[in-house]
Amino acid sequence: MEFKDVPGWFMPIDQAAFTWILQYQNHNEPEGALVELGVFKGKSAILMGNFRRPNEVFTACDLFDDITTSDAADDGEKRFFKTQSLTQAEFEKNYLSFHAELPRIVKGPTATVTRFVAPDTARFVHIDAGHTYDLVREDAASARAMLRENGVVVFDDYRKSNTMGTGAAVWEAILNEGLKPILNTEFKLYATWGDPAPLQENIRKRAAESGWCKVSDPIMIRDMPMLFLHRKG
Repeated sequence: MEFKDVPGWFMPIDQAAFTWILQYQNHNEPEGALVELGVFKGKSAILMGNFRRPNEVFTACDLFDDITTSDAADDGEKRFFKTQSLTQAEFEKNYLSFHAELPRIVKGPTATVTRFVAPDTARFVHIDAGHTYDLVREDAASARAMLRENGVVVFDDYRKSNTMGTGAAVWEAILNEGLKPILNTEFKLYATWGDPAPLQENIRKRAAESGWCKVSDPIMIRDMPMLFLHRKG
């Protein structure tokens, strides 16, 4: 399967990484919650929804229409969304174009998500909300509380020059708080507080089979290997 650049979707490499990780979980692990913090127009939520099993709850949390006025949003978010529409109605319309029913929607600061998702129940958490150090630290702590053993957390924009707070929070969790990197792409970092080895082996295999992307030699983060998934060439 090749993943293409489609308007409104994120990069093919990350489409592949989401797909291969969620497929692996569906085939090898029991049911668990799916969580997204920060949904924008729903592109990653739609993909995650493809892998929601019948008894699983998918929770999508965002400020939606309140993002330009809420004290919970950082200044960068407020400036960005003054020129970009972000409404709950638009998210719901986009999601329902691909799925028969909506995820559970939590309209509010992402810090509130742990009121809705029980501890140790989530298998996959995607974080793409506020990009300041404090907000990402808070979301990482929420992810750690929600995730079960070997659950996966994905951080967006961890290496952009204008979102260095995200990178600082992510690397602090890796270097000081037991978060183990699985792989990174140009835009996202995938990690777990459990054992990354089974997923790394699966990603290597799926990339080799794909014919269009590859995994570079592991980057060592202290004593932890991290894969880099990217296009060939």
